[in-house]
Amino acid sequence: MAITFNHLNLLASAHSDAVKIFVDVLGLEIGSRPNFPFKGQWLYQGDQALVHIIESEEEQACRLGHIAFDINMSLPELTMKLQQQALKYNIFQVPDSSIVQVFVKLGDLVFELQTKHVNSQQAFDIFSHHQELL
Repeated sequence: MAITFNHLNLLASAHSDAVKIFVDVLGLEIGSRPNFPFKGQWLYQGDQALVHIIESEEEQACRLGHIAFDINMSLPELTMKLQQQALKYNIFQVPDSSIVQVFVKLGDLVFELQTKHVNSQQAFDIFSHHQELL
Protein backbone atom coordinates (compact mmCIF):
# COMPACT_ATOMS: atom_id res chain seq x y z
CA MET A 1 0.00 0.00 0.00
CA ALA A 2 1.33 3.43 -0.92
CA ILE A 3 0.67 6.43 1.28
CA THR A 4 1.44 10.07 0.59
CA PHE A 5 1.28 13.14 2.79
CA ASN A 6 -1.88 15.17 2.10
CA HIS A 7 -2.12 17.99 4.64
CA LEU A 8 -1.58 19.29 8.14
CA ASN A 9 -4.70 20.49 9.99
CA LEU A 10 -4.47 23.22 12.61
CA LEU A 11 -7.11 24.52 15.01
CA ALA A 12 -6.55 28.24 15.45
CA SER A 13 -8.46 31.12 17.01
CA ALA A 14 -9.52 34.01 14.80
CA HIS A 15 -6.75 36.05 16.46
CA SER A 16 -4.01 33.52 15.74
CA ASP A 17 -1.03 34.37 13.54
CA ALA A 18 -1.23 30.95 11.84
CA VAL A 19 -2.38 32.32 8.48
CA LYS A 20 0.24 35.10 8.57
CA ILE A 21 3.06 32.61 9.12
CA PHE A 22 2.04 30.31 6.27
CA VAL A 23 1.00 33.05 3.80
CA ASP A 24 3.23 36.04 4.54
CA VAL A 25 6.34 34.18 5.68
CA LEU A 26 6.24 30.83 3.84
CA GLY A 27 4.43 31.97 0.70
CA LEU A 28 1.39 29.68 0.70
CA GLU A 29 -1.78 31.06 -0.89
CA ILE A 30 -5.33 31.06 0.46
CA GLY A 31 -7.51 28.95 -1.83
CA SER A 32 -10.85 27.21 -2.19
CA ARG A 33 -12.18 24.59 0.22
CA PRO A 34 -15.26 22.35 0.33
CA ASN A 35 -18.43 23.67 1.90
CA PHE A 36 -17.79 22.31 5.39
CA PRO A 37 -20.19 23.35 8.20
CA PHE A 38 -17.40 25.20 10.04
CA LYS A 39 -15.17 28.19 9.33
CA GLY A 40 -11.67 27.71 8.03
CA GLN A 41 -9.12 28.32 5.31
CA TRP A 42 -7.07 26.08 3.07
CA LEU A 43 -3.55 27.22 2.27
CA TYR A 44 -2.02 26.06 -1.00
CA GLN A 45 1.36 25.55 -2.59
CA GLY A 46 0.46 25.24 -6.25
CA ASP A 47 -2.45 22.80 -6.56
CA GLN A 48 -1.88 21.15 -3.17
CA ALA A 49 -3.73 22.38 -0.07
CA LEU A 50 -0.90 21.67 2.40
CA VAL A 51 -2.37 23.37 5.48
CA HIS A 52 -6.03 23.29 6.52
CA ILE A 53 -6.89 25.75 9.27
CA ILE A 54 -10.14 25.37 11.20
CA GLU A 55 -11.27 28.44 13.11
CA SER A 56 -11.54 27.52 16.77
CA GLU A 57 -13.46 29.25 19.55
CA GLU A 58 -10.75 28.21 22.01
CA GLU A 59 -8.53 30.84 23.56
CA GLN A 60 -5.49 28.72 22.75
CA ALA A 61 -3.78 30.41 19.80
CA CYS A 62 -3.03 27.35 17.65
CA ARG A 63 -2.78 23.58 18.03
CA LEU A 64 -2.46 20.50 15.86
CA GLY A 65 -5.78 19.09 14.70
CA HIS A 66 -4.58 16.13 12.65
CA ILE A 67 -2.14 14.91 10.02
CA ALA A 68 -3.64 13.55 6.79
CA PHE A 69 -2.40 10.95 4.34
CA ASP A 70 -3.79 9.73 1.00
CA ILE A 71 -3.95 5.96 0.82
CA ASN A 72 -4.63 3.62 -2.09
CA MET A 73 -6.82 1.21 -0.14
CA SER A 74 -10.56 0.71 -0.50
CA LEU A 75 -12.82 1.89 2.30
CA PRO A 76 -14.04 -1.66 3.10
CA GLU A 77 -10.45 -2.95 3.28
CA LEU A 78 -9.36 -0.04 5.49
CA THR A 79 -12.26 -0.37 7.94
CA MET A 80 -11.72 -4.14 8.13
CA LYS A 81 -8.03 -3.66 8.99
CA LEU A 82 -8.83 -1.01 11.61
CA GLN A 83 -11.40 -3.32 13.20
CA GLN A 84 -8.96 -6.24 13.18
CA GLN A 85 -6.49 -4.08 15.12
CA ALA A 86 -9.25 -2.86 17.49
CA LEU A 87 -8.56 0.75 16.49
CA LYS A 88 -11.39 3.23 16.94
CA TYR A 89 -12.21 5.44 13.97
CA ASN A 90 -14.75 7.87 12.49
CA ILE A 91 -15.77 8.13 8.86
CA PHE A 92 -16.79 11.32 7.07
CA GLN A 93 -17.57 12.21 3.45
CA VAL A 94 -16.01 15.40 2.04
CA PRO A 95 -18.93 17.53 0.72
CA ASP A 96 -19.40 17.38 -3.07
CA SER A 97 -16.54 14.89 -3.43
CA SER A 98 -15.78 11.17 -3.69
CA ILE A 99 -13.20 11.55 -0.91
CA VAL A 100 -13.85 9.66 2.30
CA GLN A 101 -12.02 10.67 5.47
CA VAL A 102 -11.28 8.05 8.10
CA PHE A 103 -10.03 9.55 11.37
CA VAL A 104 -8.01 7.36 13.74
CA LYS A 105 -6.99 8.64 17.17
CA LEU A 106 -3.76 7.45 18.79
CA GLY A 107 -3.44 9.11 22.18
CA ASP A 108 -3.53 12.87 21.60
CA LEU A 109 -2.67 12.52 17.91
CA VAL A 110 -5.30 12.16 15.19
CA PHE A 111 -4.54 10.76 11.74
CA GLU A 112 -6.81 11.28 8.75
CA LEU A 113 -6.63 8.54 6.14
CA GLN A 114 -8.17 9.68 2.84
CA THR A 115 -9.51 7.23 0.31
CA LYS A 116 -12.01 7.45 -2.53
CA HIS A 117 -15.08 5.28 -2.65
CA VAL A 118 -15.88 3.75 -6.01
CA ASN A 119 -19.05 1.83 -5.23
CA SER A 120 -21.67 4.21 -3.81
CA GLN A 121 -23.86 1.37 -2.45
CA GLN A 122 -20.88 -0.16 -0.66
CA ALA A 123 -19.96 3.23 0.82
CA PHE A 124 -23.59 3.78 1.89
CA ASP A 125 -23.60 0.39 3.64
CA ILE A 126 -20.39 1.21 5.51
CA PHE A 127 -21.64 4.68 6.51
CA SER A 128 -25.05 3.42 7.61
CA HIS A 129 -23.56 0.67 9.81
CA HIS A 130 -20.79 2.83 11.26
CA GLN A 131 -21.05 4.34 14.70
CA GLU A 132 -18.91 7.26 15.76
CA LEU A 133 -16.13 5.66 17.75
CA LEU A 134 -13.84 8.54 18.72
